[in-house]
Amino acid sequence: TLILETVINYLDIPHKERAHVLTALFSIGFCPAGGKRKTLQREMEKSVRDKLPQYIFLFRDGKLIGYSFLIGEKEHISEVFPWWAVDNADELPAASAARLLEYAIRLCAKCGCLILADRLKTNLEARKNGMKGGK
Repeated sequence: TLILETVINYLDIPHKERAHVLTALFSIGFCPAGGKRKTLQREMEKSVRDKLPQYIFLFRDGKLIGYSFLIGEKEHISEVFPWWAVDNADELPAASAARLLEYAIRLCAKCGCLILADRLKTNLEARKNGMKGGK
């Protein structure tokens, strides 16, 4: 059976579908540092192309299974997302995690955030070598 996985940037999700995606996000275990779905959506709506923060989602056969939120290269830029980045790659099958992290690395590089891209590369290499997480 062919399994179709797709990585989608929040900015490419039609406006009418965004609330549904964020509801699904909570159902797979994501919990923001502050606020609920509407707060999360307000924060994500501030995203613009080629600049952090960026929010990406991984779907398998149309169902949300993963996320990677690329916030910035310092902590506490946002009360909702006080991290450099957060994802659920460690909860995904290896191939799915690699697909998500590789997309995130490319997006960080495109945004000029090479330090964050390097951190994500370390995480990806650690996963490929059979360890969870990175340094």
